[in-house]
Amino acid sequence: MSVTVVIFATLIFCVLLLGSISGIFSERVGIVNIAINGFVVFGAFITCLISFILTDLIFEQSSINMWFQIPITFLASLITGLFALIFGFMTIKLKGNQTVAGFAISLLITGISAFGIYILQTKQGAGILQNYGTTELTLNPSPNSWENLVSWKIFITIVIVVISIFVIQKTRWGLRFKAIGENPQAADVAGINVSRMKWQGIFISGLVAGVAGSIFVQMQWTLFVKSIDVQGLGFMALSIMITSQWKIHYSVFVSLAFAFLYSWSFYGVIEIASIKRYGFLFQAVPYVVTIITLIAFSRKTVAPEALGVPYDKSKR
Repeated sequence: MSVTVVIFATLIFCVLLLGSISGIFSERVGIVNIAINGFVVFGAFITCLISFILTDLIFEQSSINMWFQIPITFLASLITGLFALIFGFMTIKLKGNQTVAGFAISLLITGISAFGIYILQTKQGAGILQNYGTTELTLNPSPNSWENLVSWKIFITIVIVVISIFVIQKTRWGLRFKAIGENPQAADVAGINVSRMKWQGIFISGLVAGVAGSIFVQMQWTLFVKSIDVQGLGFMALSIMITSQWKIHYSVFVSLAFAFLYSWSFYGVIEIASIKRYGFLFQAVPYVVTIITLIAFSRKTVAPEALGVPYDKSKR
């Protein structure tokens, strides 16, 4: 297996894992979140916007220090988290259909991102939005170097995974958090502010998805600004979350398997002369496997009992 396959797999792994964690924080409080892909796209767009402001407006197309990627990631994450509150307003305050709301938010994000990238490209006067800053914080930004493994994306992903597992499994807040997804009425009787916890879940979901989008575009800038998409990785993360039974530690292993499959289908195939010409067919493999996995595990999955049911305090 080549270095390129492994390096690309680490990026996909980080995005898939963070995307699944984003979904877990939302669905553990009973809110179906099919807008994960949209929030990841929004995080990527905000990263492009911040990078444009820094490199084109402030530093006048001069390269910025690669350490700027840390505050850029956090700022993109925060803005995505705040934007996710619109989804929270639709599902918590208005008690709208959560699937429809997620679809609507995703469409809104696609429109905002596409229009925003177009404006930035026009302002820059380029056919495609250029990134004049450092694309990724790592020992070596080359995808052909093992030093690329020592990177910001790996570090922040590990930190988020460890904190998320600890908070959900080992803290009082985490126990209350999971209880709301199972029986919000009982949680309310126990004195837990259900609505506030749901808002927190949506906000955290947006924060984590924003990080996923930010680290994706830092390594795949051109791919994102051309397609205004993250290659459907958010939807794949949704599948991983369901397959993993809404448990983060399971998501780690499933994300790793999907990441290497995805990377191999894009970069590993072209290294095999006998099947290289059919590479475009193999690129569909990860998505086909995603569908098959969902079908295979659909009967065995045990979702939070109150998932998808708007909370009505008057019903006990």
